[in-house]
Amino acid sequence: MPRNFPIKDTLPWLAALASGVLYFLGYAGFDHFYLEWFSLVPLLWAIRGQRPGRAFLMGWAAGITAHAGGFYWVTWMFREFAGASWLPSCLGLFALAALNGMVFALWACGVRLIAGNSDRNLLWVCPVVWTAVEKLWPEVFPNYLGASQYQLAHLTQIADLTGILGVSFLVVFINTTVFTVIGHLHAERRFPWRQGALCATVLLAVLAYGEFRIRAVDRQAAAADKLTIGLIQTNRGAGDKRSDFGSLLLEHQEMSRTLAANRPLDLVVWPESVCGMELDSRDGQLPPGVLDGLQIPVLFGSVLRLWQGETPRLYNSAVLADSTGAILGTYDKMVLVPFGEYIPCGETFPQLYSWLPATGRFRPGENVEPLQFHGHYISVNICYEDIFPGQIRSLMEGGRAHRIPEAMFNLTNDSWYGKSVEPMEHLALASFRAIEHRRPLVRATNTGISAFVDPVGRLAMRSGLWTREVLVDRVPMMQGRTVYARLGDWLGWLCVCFAGFGIVRAIMTSRHPATVS
Repeated sequence: MPRNFPIKDTLPWLAALASGVLYFLGYAGFDHFYLEWFSLVPLLWAIRGQRPGRAFLMGWAAGITAHAGGFYWVTWMFREFAGASWLPSCLGLFALAALNGMVFALWACGVRLIAGNSDRNLLWVCPVVWTAVEKLWPEVFPNYLGASQYQLAHLTQIADLTGILGVSFLVVFINTTVFTVIGHLHAERRFPWRQGALCATVLLAVLAYGEFRIRAVDRQAAAADKLTIGLIQTNRGAGDKRSDFGSLLLEHQEMSRTLAANRPLDLVVWPESVCGMELDSRDGQLPPGVLDGLQIPVLFGSVLRLWQGETPRLYNSAVLADSTGAILGTYDKMVLVPFGEYIPCGETFPQLYSWLPATGRFRPGENVEPLQFHGHYISVNICYEDIFPGQIRSLMEGGRAHRIPEAMFNLTNDSWYGKSVEPMEHLALASFRAIEHRRPLVRATNTGISAFVDPVGRLAMRSGLWTREVLVDRVPMMQGRTVYARLGDWLGWLCVCFAGFGIVRAIMTSRHPATVS
């Protein structure tokens, strides 16, 4: 007869899966942010006393669950963006969940390796290892744990010092404190006042800093020069772009005229790839009909075919033009979506493109220079580039002459993901770029969510999802640089060093155990 599987062996795995569920329900989009404060507690219980290899597998189970649940919209992306059928789309979701889920696996393994069989050092081991893994592990769609707290402005202001990694560190620290308190109450029937006081002190310091920075940044924004900017959201999805570029462009022109007739505007912003254009150079005038006599400066997304000699090159571009149609500057997307805008190794193995015929063959951009408009410098990025802190930080360096941008603009098409949580998740992640650099973030999307994010990271104004509407706001042109802008992910690298030291020390100790006399 088959032996019954002991319940004590299944409970840790169930606890790991529970952590995965709590994680994605607490994340941006689902927006039960408070769940993230204890989402890792079941996993910490599951790996308690486990060998590092087994902890790795339990962590991976939690990570796959978290990302399969939170990234369910990836199946729409593969179907709409790459033209894949349901089976490869689901396999793609599982592959992405397994890849991103390695963050949990490496964290669980690292915690058990460094802490050993003791829980005494968990308060520093857990947040340090998590932050180190978030910094180092490459993700196609980064989804930092700290982004789950985007609605809590006072908690997130430390990002101008530490970047979003600092908020992730804080959330894991809270999780570890909760786990420690529960463990003490269960084992010793008393409250661990020292650990509780430490957590309370850290939280009070973070909240006090948040209040101080919010007031200071709000005062600076109120005194800054401002541009009146209008956003156009037509509610026309990716299918409309592919089938009827002409009417899509016409609709943006008409909505812009109507908006400008009602109030004066300095700039109108259209979303990603509104039209296709062929140009011989990046200077001169727009082709006739792109603005059609609009007489308003426009920043818009274009599929740009640029002729260099006899060879055309295809770019996903942003184009800034004045009211006469003169091109003031362009930016080409640098971080392309794999299997959507290009196929990895596709130039070496062209046959890959015949298997996924809907995939684009875009070239990545190289220009990091800001664009100049009305005496101000602005930084532009496209699509999901705004969720990569390092990419935005490189753009905010100001190029060769260090002309530091005073505002950030993002042109996006999130219609590939259907009516899902992805647009809100995308916006939440992007909002941290505003805090990290103390710059407003202006986001124009074709189906939502378009938004004005203020330099504190608050959603000052936002559109609905899959709605046709326009937004107008006065956007401050901000000055100065933050600690994060100057030093980057210093906290992440510091945690990498500490985690690395802890792992090396644990390995050396296991190889040369102390001799007991």
